[in-house]
Amino acid sequence: MHPEAVLYPPIAKEPVPLATAQQYLNDRNINPDVPLLQRYANWLGGLVRGDLGVTTGTNKAMVPVWTELANRIPISLRLVFLGTVIGTILGVVLGMISAVRRHSIGDRAFTLGSFVILALPTPVIILIVQQINQGSIDLTGIGLPAINPINPLLEPGSWESISYQAKALVMPTIVLAVTTAAAYSRYMKVTTLDVLGSDYLRTARAKGLTRGQAMSRHGLRMALIPMGQYFAFAVGAAFAGSLFVELMFNWQGIGRFAISSIALADVNGTVGVVLYTAVLTLLSATLADLLQGILDPRVR
Repeated sequence: MHPEAVLYPPIAKEPVPLATAQQYLNDRNINPDVPLLQRYANWLGGLVRGDLGVTTGTNKAMVPVWTELANRIPISLRLVFLGTVIGTILGVVLGMISAVRRHSIGDRAFTLGSFVILALPTPVIILIVQQINQGSIDLTGIGLPAINPINPLLEPGSWESISYQAKALVMPTIVLAVTTAAAYSRYMKVTTLDVLGSDYLRTARAKGLTRGQAMSRHGLRMALIPMGQYFAFAVGAAFAGSLFVELMFNWQGIGRFAISSIALADVNGTVGVVLYTAVLTLLSATLADLLQGILDPRVR
């Protein structure tokens, strides 16, 4: 949507005065009459001062973007961090077991399950998890909060409120962890199979170790080295998945803010989300390099 289009809705009876329109667009740094490089320089100057501008588009509230991000980032990080960590550990374990016990029933089950999960869109996985939870509630009366991590009927900060938020975190985390584990297990299986065919592992087995013992003692670190670099991409994928998770579980995080910013033609809000995603990717890439240095002394 063009910035000026917001000022001239179809129901408007008369156009907005030019001076008013120019002031509106300048206050939000979205005036198309100002050169793009100058607007970008203005945005960078604000970024240095910790000012990301105010919301634009059809959101007339002019809420500081940094305030929105500060309130929503902790909510999204809980989902992304827990989902990525749990999914990574689960995927690594399942991938290694699948490789060590290749062609077994467990291997075939893990492979089929991972391919099914990877083939399903994230909203479908969310609906499946929600339906399982609803079925449990209908049959046993026991279940998890389906949407909204905040219960307005509970006193903020009370044990009941904290317990409710923890329960509400379970289903979104399951969705992100399952999708992350499915991808990680496939990569881990491939790298583990490469390690299992190496000379040093065959030597370890010749000394009397079983395949599982040789892998856990000597091959696991080598198999994890390529996985370290994949970690940065996994965090990005978890953030992309959290867009649907936050929308369908009614979490007021960065993902929901991104969708609403695009829908409202909020330029500054959308740029703020892109900045957050870039920083998150850079931090995860740096952590991936550190992990690779710990696992592989050759790159230190």
